[in-house]
Amino acid sequence: MTTGRTEPHPPADDIETIHQGTALYTAAPEIENLLDRISWPDCGGRLLDPGCGDGNMVIAALARLHLRPGDSRTALRVKGFEFHRQSVLDARKRYRQLLIERGWDPHEAYQTANLAIEERDFLLNPREGTWDVILSNPPYWRRMRLPDRYRQLFDEAVPVHARGDLLHAYLDRCLASLAPGGRLTLITSDRWLTNATTAGLRETIGQRLKIEHAERLTNGSPFHRPKDRRQGSPPRVHAVALVLSDIGRAMTRDPFLIEEPPKVEGIPFARLADIRLAPWLGPDGIFLIEDPDMLPEAVTVPCIMPRGIDPESDEILETTRWAIVTGDETPAASVLAHLEAGMDRMPARGVRPVAWHPPERFDRHLPLAEEAILIPRIAKRLRPITIPGGHLPVNHSLVVVSGLPADTIRIMLEHPLVQRQADILAPRVESGYRSYTATLLRQLVIPYEAIPSEISEAA
Repeated sequence: MTTGRTEPHPPADDIETIHQGTALYTAAPEIENLLDRISWPDCGGRLLDPGCGDGNMVIAALARLHLRPGDSRTALRVKGFEFHRQSVLDARKRYRQLLIERGWDPHEAYQTANLAIEERDFLLNPREGTWDVILSNPPYWRRMRLPDRYRQLFDEAVPVHARGDLLHAYLDRCLASLAPGGRLTLITSDRWLTNATTAGLRETIGQRLKIEHAERLTNGSPFHRPKDRRQGSPPRVHAVALVLSDIGRAMTRDPFLIEEPPKVEGIPFARLADIRLAPWLGPDGIFLIEDPDMLPEAVTVPCIMPRGIDPESDEILETTRWAIVTGDETPAASVLAHLEAGMDRMPARGVRPVAWHPPERFDRHLPLAEEAILIPRIAKRLRPITIPGGHLPVNHSLVVVSGLPADTIRIMLEHPLVQRQADILAPRVESGYRSYTATLLRQLVIPYEAIPSEISEAA
């Protein structure tokens, strides 16, 4: 069928660039687990991998069919699209070799492989028709990393709610290519399930599909060609295996959690305490100094930095930085001279209209006179750390502010049910670490058993 539409042709260099940035292939055990999960091929229908790379998923699905020599109709139940020429050739070769191993005539195997693996850009040039099963490890790459010409074509082809990343665009296109009653079967990054920027994508998908199965995969197992983590390179994937169909848990604009938090009878932490963000004061040597005696006219306070906390014991280490405190009044001339001398090293985002104000002002509410609880924002678990009064946490750690004793707050946050909630709610970052935010802390429910009775009655 001819549509009269001119097919877009991105430059070959753009395709090579995108391929090099997104070629992350799925390990065989994870593919087999997904195929078992959907009972392929007994579930029936046709299967597509829309970005098949060198053919891992296509070959795994094809190998499960009863491939009688010359029965191209059965073989073509499994197809793949791929836009990178060398990967297309690699996938066709593997497809052909499998057919020959099953007794096919080499020429028939060659012809069928060429039909099964199409050189096609699934986003810019999708094929008409739908598929009963889509099996995919979609590429992930932020839109702004795309080469200029490809990005222009991408924006013309992809709806606004799916433009943030190649992954988002693939998911949206998969939805449009799935037959009624079909199953979208994925190994993918977890971030689209929870990020605020993908709320529209979740809503669009959730209007048609539910999550039948969701499972976290360990960092070491999903891929046999993991990306190197270098400055400026894409972050590692925190992979999940998903099956989306017309049964299961609903998906809405709200973040979708792979594991559901435990039901807790208690009081929201937001009703028991406030959470503040410790200030960022810029590079060392401007508002942060190594020795308060170097500026005797300055008002200084000892700082607690993330690296100043022992990662094993949570002990506060010896003070190595002091913060210069400045407020509404003009500081001493020596302090002004010191700040002016170092201000050329301050990033633009940290420069303020009042020359002596730090990037993030703190003099009105920090440091606290009494002990407080600090929560590192990046950690392997929720870590409530008691900090002494009169010390200033810096660099965006979370500070719990409450009229309650610090030990009481720490005991609340260390309760197993609270830790379990935090483990589930906190997004993964790298190497087993999670990201903790003020919003997350406010969502925690403190069990009644962890709250002194006089406090729970008052709350």
